[in-house]
Amino acid sequence: MTLSALQHIIRAAQALAEDKTILVLGSASLLASFPELGNGDSPLASTYDADLCPDPFDELTGVMLDEALGENRAYYLRHGYHADILRDSILETLPSGWRDRLVPIPDCAAAHALDPHDLAAVKLLVGRPKDTSLLSYLKLATLLERQTVRDRLDLLNIPVELIPRLHANFRDVFDG
Repeated sequence: MTLSALQHIIRAAQALAEDKTILVLGSASLLASFPELGNGDSPLASTYDADLCPDPFDELTGVMLDEALGENRAYYLRHGYHADILRDSILETLPSGWRDRLVPIPDCAAAHALDPHDLAAVKLLVGRPKDTSLLSYLKLATLLERQTVRDRLDLLNIPVELIPRLHANFRDVFDG
């Protein structure tokens, strides 16, 4: 996905949900900070979805956006990319204070993306191979600051039993 594709799908979402801010929460959120990640053989060039959450969320808007912009819908078939519409319960998993660090989407009013370090904290918590691989790429490209990511881990509200795995994932990415 390129920044222009992300902007296009955000504008489509905004046309349907005029009174909502659009939050970009997944890997595509990196395009707001690092548009070059969608070009050539960069990691987001092979991403065909954007995780969007209308804010404030209501179920009717979520269903409408999913029906219009979701996978295998007409929008996807025409443009080759789609939106995964996330419910607002996902916002509880983000590091405290994340709203204060949102990154504006260039040329899209009322649309914001997660700060890359907040995204990194969540991806370390999830810990899927594709997530840690992306974070390793970002680390090697010096697009993430180790200490900032470490600080964001402390802002996650998670059960104590998940902390060892979270820190192991952090070490794998930043020390491995």
